[in-house]
Amino acid sequence: MQSDKYEVMKDIWKSKADSNGTQKEVALEIYHHKEHTANLDRMMNGMKDALSYFSENFGEYQHRQLRIIEFPRYQSFAQSFANTVPYSEEIGFMLNMKKDDIDMNYYVTAHETAHQWWGHQVTEAPVQGSSMLSETLSQYSALMVMKHKYPKEMIQKFLKYELESYLRGRSGERKKELPLDLVERQQYIHYRKGSLIMFALQDYIGEDKVNTAMRNFLEEFKYQKPPYPTSLDFMKYLELQIPDSLHYLIDDWFKEITLYDNRLNEASYKELENGKYEVSMNIESYKIKADTIGNETRVPINDWIDIGVFFDKEEEHLLFEKRVKIDRPEMSFSFVVDSLPVKAAIDPRHLLIDRVYDDNSKTLVLE
Repeated sequence: MQSDKYEVMKDIWKSKADSNGTQKEVALEIYHHKEHTANLDRMMNGMKDALSYFSENFGEYQHRQLRIIEFPRYQSFAQSFANTVPYSEEIGFMLNMKKDDIDMNYYVTAHETAHQWWGHQVTEAPVQGSSMLSETLSQYSALMVMKHKYPKEMIQKFLKYELESYLRGRSGERKKELPLDLVERQQYIHYRKGSLIMFALQDYIGEDKVNTAMRNFLEEFKYQKPPYPTSLDFMKYLELQIPDSLHYLIDDWFKEITLYDNRLNEASYKELENGKYEVSMNIESYKIKADTIGNETRVPINDWIDIGVFFDKEEEHLLFEKRVKIDRPEMSFSFVVDSLPVKAAIDPRHLLIDRVYDDNSKTLVLE
């Protein structure tokens, strides 16, 4: 129960018109303390953009309204009930956002809105992997809303945060780390690792294919009474969207605990007579399998991994990127680019769960 002398910010979201020209309207409301107004626009935009993306990709929103209600920071969380999201002042209304910060107001709002589909329209069975269906799918859904709203630099910053959180979480595991499809309410897995894997998957196979798998899964199990679906049911739909050449990702990323150790050992360039630049790079790449208690073993690698070069030392602007087959621990590559390269990298956008983030790239030296 929440009670206060709330101020209310109101708006309306309208869906795209259907074949008959009909649009669904959803009343949007944010109930807030009268002095806590700094982030209301971010939260309202988060609801609008999330409703648009989820309705178009997963199916119709089931209610006529969506409300956010502020509560004091006795606790620090937000939670999605049917058409209503209690939202702590600490993580939403009182954040002092800077221009280049990750927009957590927007993201958390999109995540909680996603639960209206993942958790409400489809309910997961209370077994291993249940939080993958509710939390990981909501993480991915919100991340796609972010992807279409903000520059890729902000998405990269968010993914780095998720990677660091996952690695810290597994280092502090007291019982056992489980694969994503068997996760047991371990937040560093279903939130952090889930974000990393699902974002990488949509990059590898296409956002539309991941969304198709999610939509088809939802359509089969929407509003179903017990027995509820499990992560195994979802994986059947996902596997149908993955080409044979990438089917190893199902085992590596979802059914097992897989880490990477990628590093760039040497990187150089030379200017060609035609004014272009030839880049040469020597890389090391190892794939590691971990068991549930942390024992790690290197396994043969035969994976598709990106290599690339940047315009700038800050690694914000890719000049060139190519996905190559890595089938040996040590390999060399060369390619030609049109403009002066500054830094080279393996897995330049850090799509993979690499234990060491900073040794993937080097400043290029002139031969």
